[in-house]
Amino acid sequence: MNITWKKGLYLTALLFTPFVMADGSYNLHVFGTIVGESCNVDTQSVEQTVDMGEFSAGDFPVPGSTTPPKKFDISLKGCTAAITDTQVWFTGQADRDNPSLLALSDTGKGHLSTMATGLGVELLDSALTPIDINNTESAHYPLAPGDNLLSFFLRYKSTLPTVTSGEATAVMYFDLLYQ
Repeated sequence: MNITWKKGLYLTALLFTPFVMADGSYNLHVFGTIVGESCNVDTQSVEQTVDMGEFSAGDFPVPGSTTPPKKFDISLKGCTAAITDTQVWFTGQADRDNPSLLALSDTGKGHLSTMATGLGVELLDSALTPIDINNTESAHYPLAPGDNLLSFFLRYKSTLPTVTSGEATAVMYFDLLYQ
């Protein structure tokens, strides 16, 4: 009789004792990023303002007249040794009279009625060779390990026989592909 009571006590203890039963299946979340060889665009190059200067409508006597070029740079930091060059694509609204130029646009500097007409913005490489806006092909710009500076130029270029005065602002974007 004593044995039956002990068995009943053990059975009762098992039924009312909390325990965790493991089935061998657990979740483990792994995360991270594998970054390819690249460069970092310097924060000062990400959003730039280029002061083109002030010009008279008379400075554009015939279509194709230009202003002196203004330099701007794209600064790349920490380029790895595996990166040997980059390609750069420039995009923006193309001028309707000369699609190779960047169109003037209202960027909050004035009103559409006060925008200059008859000209666009021409993009040039460091050798002052024109680069079409919305270019589908790009030159290869060599890069060295570490920091690099890519230099380009902008200038106004007349597209019509008559240029009218007003605000001459535009917005352009660039994309890089490292090789």
